[in-house]
Amino acid sequence: MCPKIGRNAPCWCGSGEKYKRCHLNRESAKTLPFEALAETMRVESNHKQCLHPLAASGVCDKIVSAHTIQRSGVLNQITDSTNHVRTFSSPILEPATGRLRVNSVGWREASTFTGFCAKHDSSTFKPLESAAFDGSPKQCFLLGYRAICHEIHQKSGLLKSDPIMRSLVDRGLSAEEQAKVQQLWAKFEDGTRRGLADVRGVKSVMDQQILRDNYSGWSRAVVSFRGDLSVVSTGAVTPNRDFDGKQLQDLQNFDVDIEQLPFAIVATSDGGAAVFVWRTGQMAPLAFVESLLKKGEQRLPGLIVQFMFAYIENTYFSHRWWESLSEVARRQIEILAEIPDAYDWDFSYSFSKFVPWEITGVSISDAT
Repeated sequence: MCPKIGRNAPCWCGSGEKYKRCHLNRESAKTLPFEALAETMRVESNHKQCLHPLAASGVCDKIVSAHTIQRSGVLNQITDSTNHVRTFSSPILEPATGRLRVNSVGWREASTFTGFCAKHDSSTFKPLESAAFDGSPKQCFLLGYRAICHEIHQKSGLLKSDPIMRSLVDRGLSAEEQAKVQQLWAKFEDGTRRGLADVRGVKSVMDQQILRDNYSGWSRAVVSFRGDLSVVSTGAVTPNRDFDGKQLQDLQNFDVDIEQLPFAIVATSDGGAAVFVWRTGQMAPLAFVESLLKKGEQRLPGLIVQFMFAYIENTYFSHRWWESLSEVARRQIEILAEIPDAYDWDFSYSFSKFVPWEITGVSISDAT
């Protein structure tokens, strides 16, 4: 950064704006509180698109708030008397305690994203919404596809909000601090772009299978359990180390494709199931799932719950369940939910069970 940069020269931060319209006198600007920055990002990242492979103008004119987690059968099981669920999504710290605030969200709005039109949301995911979950290749594939589409939508929104956020995050800071913040933000942006390219590559393969109604070439692991759902989630993760801390893939290696592991919690007749989906032959997701299953059925419920809070922001839980936890258990969940990047953060899993789940079955198979 040059302290004598001309007013009309391109700004040192790489925004493309002239210096006078970007970082000139930014150290004198008013610093925005975290809540204001978070709300700005939420508003600026909003966008609507239909991600179905046959999306077209005139066909997809009504974009809906599509649920990534089943509203009927899943979310309705964790609602309170006012039809609200709890989440740490859009994390905010309580000023008095410095601890994460438990947010209350209406169940109709929870886990939604504007990533499909009404027509394609209904037709694509009908096998999940209108039939009981039986762990079939098609159902598991569709759970993975929805998680992948949600990931694309979220990453696209982050990049959409990037210009305004870069103009706000370092307000009121010294020149040296501004440079550090902009470097970190540029690294975050590069990682988001790379991640978006990777997940779009996965979706392009899945799109063709959607059109052909062919769901071969995907492996799945289903952990079935009996008991209240309590905690539900869906998302696509990129496991870089297993449950023993062993490295599985290098997320900083730009020369290889990053292997994705979609995940979802679904309801069953006597409880629910945790479902992992990955492309057959990919070793990182397989090793991650195997390291989980090797921990034994007694530890599976607690490890799955902790995995959700550490890796997937799109996680929701019931007020009743949260109130039933001990203070130690709550603190562990909060610590995991506070992690800014589980892929680059040292944390440990507790031996606590956390949820009243009794494992009734564990299966791992390929869709061939």
